[in-house]
This record gives sequence, C-alpha cells and structure tokens, in this order.
Amino acid sequence: MMTSCFGYYTVTRRSAPGAFSPHTNGVLSFFAMGAYCSISPPIVEYAVRGLVPHPEILENLPWHTPPPAGYNRWGDHVGMMTDTLEQAYRAVQERCGLIDWPAWGLIHVGGADRAGFLHHLLSNDIKALQPGGGCEAALLTAAGKLLAPLIVLADSDAHWLLVDRARLATVVSTLERYHITEDVTLTDVSADWTAFALQGPQSPALLKNVFRRACALSKPLAHGLVIHPARDGTSQRDVLRYLAYPLTRHPGALLIVPPRLAEALRDLLRQHGADAVGSETLNVLRIEAGMPWYGLDMDEANLLPETGLAERLVSYTKGCYVGQEVIARLQTYGSVSQALMGLACEGSIVPAPGDEIVKEGQPIGRVTSACFSPALKGPIALGLVKRPHYVEGIPIEILHAGRAISSILAQLPFVPPHSP
Repeated sequence: MMTSCFGYYTVTRRSAPGAFSPHTNGVLSFFAMGAYCSISPPIVEYAVRGLVPHPEILENLPWHTPPPAGYNRWGDHVGMMTDTLEQAYRAVQERCGLIDWPAWGLIHVGGADRAGFLHHLLSNDIKALQPGGGCEAALLTAAGKLLAPLIVLADSDAHWLLVDRARLATVVSTLERYHITEDVTLTDVSADWTAFALQGPQSPALLKNVFRRACALSKPLAHGLVIHPARDGTSQRDVLRYLAYPLTRHPGALLIVPPRLAEALRDLLRQHGADAVGSETLNVLRIEAGMPWYGLDMDEANLLPETGLAERLVSYTKGCYVGQEVIARLQTYGSVSQALMGLACEGSIVPAPGDEIVKEGQPIGRVTSACFSPALKGPIALGLVKRPHYVEGIPIEILHAGRAISSILAQLPFVPPHSP
C-alpha cells in the first residue's frame, strides 16, 4: 500500500524484507502492500530507504509491471478513491465510507467435531459461540508467538475463519497438522467470495435501506445472511453475509459477497450514499484507532501480549490451547519485553516504518506505522517499545532521515471509539 499522508509519501511493506525482483529490461519490480510498479535504477535508493519521490516524478517512471485487472498501481480498486484523502477521511467521520477489502481469506470449517477442534487450537472460547455469533482469536506457536489473528464465525452447520490472505496458507497448513482423527473438514473458499467494508456513523442506516432489514451492528462480530437486493434469493449464490466489525473507531460492517455480484452491490451502496474510500484513508483511521495490522505492526516474531490484542483475542478461563502456558504465565507472573505503543510527534514530519526510537540516546524500539492525523492535527505513529520504557507520557525521540523528531509515548487508541 502506498501511503499518502496529506503530502507526506512513504512506502509501507509487509514483514518480508525486500520484495525486489530483477527484470530482463534492466529495471526493478517493486511490490509493497499492493503497490505495483517498476522502478528505474536512479529511483531504487528511494525504494530501499522506504521513501517515494514526488508524484510528478513517479508519473514519469516506466511502469513495466501492470497491476491486476481492476486495480491501480497502488493496489486500490479503480474508481474506489475519492478525489482527496481529506474528503475520504471526512466521509468516514461523518457519513459512511465504502472500502474494497480483498485482503481477507475465508476458510470453511465443517464436521461434527469442528467447535472442539478449533477450541483446543485457538486462543479464544470457540465452544461458547452460538450460531450468529463470532469472536476474534489467535493461532499461536507453542511458544506463544503470533502466527495469525483470526475472526471466527459460528453457524448452525459450520464455522468460518476470516484471515489475512497473506497468512492463509500458514493457517490452513497449521490446522491440518493438528487434524488427526476428528470429524473436521477445512476448505479454503477464498476464491468464492470477496469483501467490502462499510465504515462510519451512517453504516447501520445505509445497510437497512439497502437490504430492507436491520442488520445487527451494535453487537461486535454479530453476523447474518441477507439477500442481494437485486436478486430474488432463489439461489444460494444470491445470499450475502454481513458481519459487524469496525476497522476504524466508527461503527462498521464487512460484507462478504460472491464476486459475480460485487460490482452491482458496490454501485448500489454508492447510490444509497456510501462514499468510495481508498486504503490510504483506512490506514490513517486505523492508526488513530490504535489498530495494528499484521505484517506491519506485528508478525510471528511477536508474542501475542506484545501487540495489545490479548484482551480481545484471549480467553483466560477456557483451558488449554496451543501457546496457552506462555500466555497464562505472562499474565500471572511477568510482563513482556516490548509492547506496541502510540507515538505522538511534534512538528510536521511523519516518521517512517523502521525508524529507530531512542531515549537519551539509547535505542528503545522502532516505528511500525505512521501517518498524519487529521484528528490530532499532527503526525502519529505506532511502534514497538522495549521494557521498561513503554509507559504513557515518557518523552522520546524518533530518528528519521538524519534528524530527531521529539515525541511522547501514548496509550492506544489515539482517538477514542465513536459513541452513538
């Protein structure tokens, strides 16, 4: 994802270092979180340092590697970007933003033993879920390291796992490794579905107008089925699933849609008042809300409690699961060696992922994500900070491009959740 922060351009990338590959035409192809481009040798230094030159320079580069059909070179669906980031940000703050969300993978879990199987592997209480309910959970290593955060949805005859597509193969292979004699089936159905996100205070009303029924968005992770309003519902392929899930601090929903109906539904949602919003706007909003993204702010090198997500993803009363001993011991006896914190920066310079965080000249962590915050009217960042320094209010500095940015450690979220 190419992240534009009101004039500050940075490249954020997944945890895999250096996604560069040589081309026979003498340029380098660069992929970073959905950015598709080829970079001439004079520009390589910008990419290696995580910087992008002014857009006018980018427009004159030879773009030898075309993006997938329907997407621009930044990884956004063509036509899904509003004219400016400010307009898109305001749309989510005041109305309802519509975001293409192809990053989700979907796993169907069937069989009579599915609830118990997932319960003994994932960090949350899967057996407690009733049809129409859901929870967030984590798949961990035995050492408590985070393989993948998940959303688990329960139906009467199946469970569904929503996971970042980049972690899909890892999740499936790990679950299969523990599958021995249980009556369980695991099927990757990601190709059969795509997803939209609706975010903003008018999301519940807009969904009610479109589907002519109230969708329960007040209860987190409640989900249900609705018929595509342009179809008669006689085919199972005309049925969509909605899920109450805010990606920002505002009310929101995910819509899981058969690809053949996606374009018509996108148009219908926009006709009812949803504003098209790109991924760069979502990035600003989720940083303000203190929501880490896997591959940027955390990965499988992190213990789950380091991410700040344990409160949402862990049941401390359910009993054994993979990694449970480590998580329980950390909760009872000790603290983690590092923790994800907010960084409120002085001035106008936006830090870059990977920038070093220092206190009194000593390194204490690194920046993982950053943006300009319209709500706080200044740069903010997320970063992993070492013990004992992850305390709210501590003054620190961020070393960025040869200069020091004075900052304050802040508890997350930067901006509290929206209250109806």
